[in-house]
Amino acid sequence: MRKTLLAIALLVLTAASGIAQDDASENCGAEALTRQQGAFAAYLTFDFANDAEQALANLFRLGALYQTMALDCGYQPNEVEIDRLLEQTLSFVSLDDLILAQAVGTDIDAILVELDEVYGDPLNGQLLYNGLEPALGGGTLGCAGCHENEAVAPLTAGAWTRVDAIRLTQPEFADYSHREYLVESIVQPMAYIPPDYAGLMPEIYGRQLTTQQLADLVAFLDSQDQLLEDG
Repeated sequence: MRKTLLAIALLVLTAASGIAQDDASENCGAEALTRQQGAFAAYLTFDFANDAEQALANLFRLGALYQTMALDCGYQPNEVEIDRLLEQTLSFVSLDDLILAQAVGTDIDAILVELDEVYGDPLNGQLLYNGLEPALGGGTLGCAGCHENEAVAPLTAGAWTRVDAIRLTQPEFADYSHREYLVESIVQPMAYIPPDYAGLMPEIYGRQLTTQQLADLVAFLDSQDQLLEDG
């Protein structure tokens, strides 16, 4: 459980970092940091005597801004700091809510925008697919259990070729890209059920995958360009 919590905390900390790598040198120099810190401190002032509620809110927000500045500029929290962050977070939200907040969800358009900013690793995607790498929350995916048996689900081998040669030639997918089809198949599996299959894939993966993990899975499926036996 502790390793799971630490992994989630690191996801939260990573998500909080908003400065692109190319902008880090510009925003993280001594002058820029001093300027940001001074602006925050001047704007978020404290008057505990006359408005304690607003002062506490400003204190909280100033701390959050300072943490974000540090993370954006490469600070790596130690275990004690991560534990404290987890304790604070879990005092307000449940572990399930914390995990769900990192999930990719089921909004296809929003997911496709997020995927444009992520590089998919097909090797990690293969590990996820085969249940050798944990998904969000520490559980494993059951992809290979079904997709290695053609009687149950379309085979993994030839997935990209099947999408290219068969699925995207169908009128309902005329405007789809490979990525959009695969993403929809994973997070909204009941949107389209291939002929000859019962449609047993659970609609749970939008809650079990981060954007990075989904990108890795799609990259793995894109590598499955084997020829199809029956065209």
